Amino acid sequence: MPDEKDIELKSPAIVENHHSDFLPGRSDHLAILFRAVECARNGIVITDPSRADNPIIYANPAFSQLTGYATEQIIGRNCRFLQRDDREQVAVKEIREAINKEMPITTILKNYKRNGALFWNELTISPVRDDHGRVINFVGVQNDVTARIDSERRVQEFYSVISHELRTPLSSIHGALTAIEDGTAGRVNAQVMRLIKIAVDNSTRLMRLINDILDWKKLEAGKFKLSLANFDPGNTVDSVINELQAMAETKGVQLVSRIMPHHEVFADQDRIIQVLSNLTANAIKFSPPNSRVIITLEAPARDTIRFSVSDNGPGIPSEQMDKLFVRFQQLDSSDTRKKGGSGLGLAISKAIVELHGGNIGVSSVVGEGSSFWFEIFS
Repeated sequence: MPDEKDIELKSPAIVENHHSDFLPGRSDHLAILFRAVECARNGIVITDPSRADNPIIYANPAFSQLTGYATEQIIGRNCRFLQRDDREQVAVKEIREAINKEMPITTILKNYKRNGALFWNELTISPVRDDHGRVINFVGVQNDVTARIDSERRVQEFYSVISHELRTPLSSIHGALTAIEDGTAGRVNAQVMRLIKIAVDNSTRLMRLINDILDWKKLEAGKFKLSLANFDPGNTVDSVINELQAMAETKGVQLVSRIMPHHEVFADQDRIIQVLSNLTANAIKFSPPNSRVIITLEAPARDTIRFSVSDNGPGIPSEQMDKLFVRFQQLDSSDTRKKGGSGLGLAISKAIVELHGGNIGVSSVVGEGSSFWFEIFS
């Protein structure tokens, strides 16, 4: 491993490009930088592009621990030795192009330890320039992200199972139960019909949960696409009431629409229905029997459409407001716990509204009820 003098000769930019008030002397500055790099938990290497094959001239102890190679087995070699014969990776080509163009890059590639074990290396390469702008070194910072990559792979497999192994058969089951419920498959006695209705309700809940999970995955991956068009938002309110009327009647809740003067909106109608349906279903869920859930549509400005859903439920304590619109969060009160839910509906609703460039929020008084609202700008 080179001493501090070696680093000074090979990497003058490390010494020269510093704030004058950092430390009173050049040697002190160099010493503290050297100690900092030596103690870093990230693997760090410095290469010399002025030499043939851009060899490593410095590697800190963390790099040795990460790779299993001793310092004397590292110095003088090009970093590609960690790739072994696995050099057809896209990341390798990207790294080569960045170095040729003397540009920084951060990427993830497969590397191999001395014992042959594969690890995923999150690598950041930065060019080091002298006072004249010439590249005199490259600094590479390495992180072993194998655990993260494995976790992401397992999550992806989980979503795949949900999408293909659960949703498809569940859709068939739900369709068959619905056919029995509406009489298409023939008449059944009252006792069987009662059980069928329970099965339909629960299969509907499962379908909604699966769809929420898959929607959230799309949102996280940036693959959630909107189909924008002009439409009358009043039709959205009607669609939601028709969809949730049976649920409301079962709970003894009356759905009331208040459609004020409004204009068309340019948005994804299906996704706006999804948001409004989620807010309305929550309001029904937490409303006491013989109460009303009011869905209001209005246009507070010429370019704004506002939906709100108001209920007479238990309300939300102020200290729990920060848990709303956060994925997999449920309020802690016993009343809300027994209502169930995935904890994804409000988070997805918030994401959909924000994809439209809109806002979503809530006002609530404990013991009096809540009013969830969202605005879309047309």
